[in-house]
Amino acid sequence: MKKKRLLILFFALMFVSLASVKASTCSDSKILELSSLANNVKVSYEKENRISSSYVATETEEETNDTFPAFYITVFNLDDKLNISVTREDTKKTIYGTSKDKSDDGVVYVDAGFANLVKTFTVKIRSNDSNCQNEVLKTITITTPMYNLNSQYDVCKEYSDFNLCKEFTTIDYSDVSQKLFNEELEKYKQEKAEEKRASSVFYRIFKFILKYKWIFITIAIVIAATVSVYFINRKKSRLV
Repeated sequence: MKKKRLLILFFALMFVSLASVKASTCSDSKILELSSLANNVKVSYEKENRISSSYVATETEEETNDTFPAFYITVFNLDDKLNISVTREDTKKTIYGTSKDKSDDGVVYVDAGFANLVKTFTVKIRSNDSNCQNEVLKTITITTPMYNLNSQYDVCKEYSDFNLCKEFTTIDYSDVSQKLFNEELEKYKQEKAEEKRASSVFYRIFKFILKYKWIFITIAIVIAATVSVYFINRKKSRLV
């Protein structure tokens, strides 16, 4: 009797399992439809200056707020038939969202936190259809840069294109010493000066002449010889 009950339970569980598999299987046409919707989803990021700390000034007794750059992952065109998972790779923390999380502008915003580190996120566009719930249709990797504290140097106002001066970077320059910064800046200045000189018209002409100097020397010799022969022949004709 006990074996019979176990057998019935086994077949019942197998039936439920098969029914579940069948119910969670997308048809080819459904996959095609959802994939098309997923391909329309665009992912980017947006910066904002966020309050990082507050304090009361002793002299004025007024509250002052310090701000620091932060980012949001922005998800565009998220259809009702889709949902998303956003995973920060270093912490493996995952945030989920659906079209119900859209703001008034139709965008889903996922907080990426302060820009104190370079952060990489994996965004998965998934099915929200009951027949294939959470099936991954598209995967996007996006990296938010970190704020470069070196960009606050006064010299960076003039050399904003210098790597160590850029406001945001995907390379952590926080450990760069003042000495190394100055050395790299001098190299950058020399490179820019060389580029400027190389781009000048006179320098290009000089380089061209230098490159083909033997041709120009040969032409100069031929011209000089021709002129010399001309004047010699003219002098002879006068004597005659």
